[in-house]
Amino acid sequence: MSATFQLYRLQQVDSQIDKAQKRLDEIQRIIENNTELKRAKAYLANCESSHQSTEKTLRQAEAEVKKQHVKIEQTEAMLYGGTIKNPKEIQDLQNKSESLKRYLSSLQDVQLEAMLAHEEESETLQSAQSALDALKAKLIQQNSQLAGEQGVLDQEKERLLKERSIAQPAVPEELLTKYDQLRKQKNGVAISSILDGSCSACGAMLTQSHQQKARSTLVYCPSCKRMIYAS
Repeated sequence: MSATFQLYRLQQVDSQIDKAQKRLDEIQRIIENNTELKRAKAYLANCESSHQSTEKTLRQAEAEVKKQHVKIEQTEAMLYGGTIKNPKEIQDLQNKSESLKRYLSSLQDVQLEAMLAHEEESETLQSAQSALDALKAKLIQQNSQLAGEQGVLDQEKERLLKERSIAQPAVPEELLTKYDQLRKQKNGVAISSILDGSCSACGAMLTQSHQQKARSTLVYCPSCKRMIYAS
């Protein structure tokens, strides 16, 4: 089999994949282009943002409480360590310890409030996610025909991708590179066949010489610059 034939075979498979993917994208847009769904997604995004904010606040409160515990432990270690004998110094440390403990109580109140707020946001987030999942399930059921088509197309695309993986190695690397470049430039169609003496992609007439040459070597359409395959 000629390299041009292998390229044309690859193009046929790729065109079918493109067609399947285009329809899959259309189905996805139809399923997702729903006002209620958009609102539910926006609400979930807001809940996620609020949840992250309360989690950050809680972590900061926990860090402050931990830091305060360390200060208290250090102060009491000095107070009860037996190294300080001066009554005034001892009294100052006792006062400092009591002050630190009072501030710790305030920090713990802040931590508790942050914990409750975070738990509330967690429940709200979970509720929003459940509502979105339920809505998606409802819409899929409402669009059961589309969902069925989507399943068939997914299977077809998977089959075509396997077929492509078999066809691609037969194409020389330098031709495959050129093919991929033309696919990007030419709306997915890099190689066209000859149809009634014309390029099947752009419709330009091909000379007999051009058609004959295409049967033995790689040539390009003089109009659209795509590769030409002649059976």
